Amino acid sequence: MNEKNIDILAIDDDKVVQKVIIKSLQSSALSVRVASDGDAGIDEATRQVPDIILLDVEMPGISGYEVCDRLRNIEATKEVPIVFLSSHSSLRERMQGYEAGADDYLVKPFEKENLLARVNVLVKYHNERIELREQYALAHQSAMTAMTGSSELGLAIRFLEKSLSYQSINDLAQGLFESTDQFFIDCCLMINDNGNILWYSSESTAISPLEKELIEMCDKDARFLDFGTRTIVNYPRASLLVKNMPLDDMDRYGRTKDLLPILLSAVNSKINTLGTQEALTQQSSNLLESVKLIRSSLFNLGTGLVKNRRDSIVILNKLVQDLNYDFLRMGLEEDQEAYLLNRIDTAIEAAMVEMDSGAETRCALTTVLANLNSVITTQEELFDAFTASLAAEAAEQSGDLDDSVELF
Repeated sequence: MNEKNIDILAIDDDKVVQKVIIKSLQSSALSVRVASDGDAGIDEATRQVPDIILLDVEMPGISGYEVCDRLRNIEATKEVPIVFLSSHSSLRERMQGYEAGADDYLVKPFEKENLLARVNVLVKYHNERIELREQYALAHQSAMTAMTGSSELGLAIRFLEKSLSYQSINDLAQGLFESTDQFFIDCCLMINDNGNILWYSSESTAISPLEKELIEMCDKDARFLDFGTRTIVNYPRASLLVKNMPLDDMDRYGRTKDLLPILLSAVNSKINTLGTQEALTQQSSNLLESVKLIRSSLFNLGTGLVKNRRDSIVILNKLVQDLNYDFLRMGLEEDQEAYLLNRIDTAIEAAMVEMDSGAETRCALTTVLANLNSVITTQEELFDAFTASLAAEAAEQSGDLDDSVELF
């Protein structure tokens, strides 16, 4: 309401009252219009909505209460302050006026100063109500914006949580698109997997050659590249082309542009993690196979040593038997035979000593094998535990992205 030009509509069938109202209120700051019955007053109020309505209770045709009720059900006039004018001053009449929707109640006859004071109070009241309504609307809009921003931030945080459980780049790309779908944006994604360029689209359609060229040729050192409703977001291992940025809603545009780096940073980090995870897994598998091969070789070596010792003993025993037989046939002198037997015994004892040291070697190898078995068992347990933890994490994070996320 403009305080410097307040439009007042007086609806009253009494010509004298009309003149009193005009004389009391007409000024440079106030303008007064009159209507002589309820129907004419409603028509005048809807033709040009006044700032204040002075409404007589008792009129021919429809009463002031009915006029007030009808005005309150018309969109254009439902907020206009209404003052009932009545010759009745009882509580019952005042309650009836309030129930009909009036803002004030003035008893006839009234003094000029009293009427003017009531109008000024209503002007102030109406202005305050408009100001409060505007403040409420602004606060409501701010609250809704904050809630929307919190919800969108919750979606980003949810993606960060789920990204930890993705086991492949394909799963990672689909998880990203589940988030961008919640932001109502269409995207193309390029991922550099150690020199292998992978392409993904949120719309499950082919990516045009021009879209690929735009992503490939843009300056990768620039985090953002904006052109029209398109925005490219760059990270070392991933680039995202958004094809429908909300330029018609700058608040939403700003929030979206703030959240995109969070999402793509998580994608970039997960790509590096997946590469490291794959390398570690492959290294663990290779190490396990190598240790098993070493264990098998050492076992075969120890078994061969035992077999060789047994074979050597058999050969030496047969040699002694053959020599004894040969000595009998040779007809050697007793001292010659004793000399040769002594030499043979000395050689056999030396050979047995060497074979005993082979047993020590086997014992050492047995200890090494036991340690290798322990290492293999531990490595297998760690590998199984790692695989199980990844599976459990994937299962835990398998919920939809629209699960409720409480930030506070």
